[in-house]
Amino acid sequence: MKAIEILVGEHDSILKMIEITTIILKKEDKTEINIDHIEDIIDFIKNFADKYHHLKEEDILFMEMEKHGMSRESGPIAVMLHDHNEGRNYIKLAVEGIEKFKQGDISVFAQIRENLMAYCILLTNHIAKENNILYPMSERILPANVQASMSDIFDKTNASTVNNEYFDKYLKLVNELSVTYLK
Repeated sequence: MKAIEILVGEHDSILKMIEITTIILKKEDKTEINIDHIEDIIDFIKNFADKYHHLKEEDILFMEMEKHGMSRESGPIAVMLHDHNEGRNYIKLAVEGIEKFKQGDISVFAQIRENLMAYCILLTNHIAKENNILYPMSERILPANVQASMSDIFDKTNASTVNNEYFDKYLKLVNELSVTYLK
C-alpha cells in the first residue's frame, strides 16, 4: 500500500472517532454522558491520532517534503504543524477538565466539551487540507523512490504495531463506539 493511502486510511478512523465524539458531546443531559467513553476517545486521540499518525507525518512525510524544497517555517507544512500543536493543547485542556470532573466538579464539563469540540472542528478541517492539498502536493514533489521508501517504512510500522495489538486496539475501539453511537 502507498504511504499516502495508509495515511488517508488512518484519517478515516480518526474522522469516525470525531463523529462519535461530536454525538456524545451534543447530549444536553450530562448524566447521559459516559465519561469512560470520553477517556477512551482521548486515549485514541493521544495515542492513535497523535503519536501513531501525526508522528508519521512529522517525522517522515514532512521531513521528506522539506528535503525536496518545502519550508517547515511557512506554507502547508507550517500550517499542519501548527494544527497538530493546537490539537495537542485542546486535548491537554480536556484532560485537565476530566480530572476535575471525576473529582466531582461537574461544572468543568463545559471545559471538556469546548476543548473536545474545538479539537473535532480543527481536525476535521486539518484532515481535509491534508487529503485534498498536502498529500496530492507530496505525491507531485516527492520522487517515486522516496514515496516507495515511505510506503515501506509505513508498512513496517503498521506490521510491527499490529503485532503488538496497538493498532488493532484502537480500530476495535472505533468499531465498538460506532456500534453504540452511530446508529
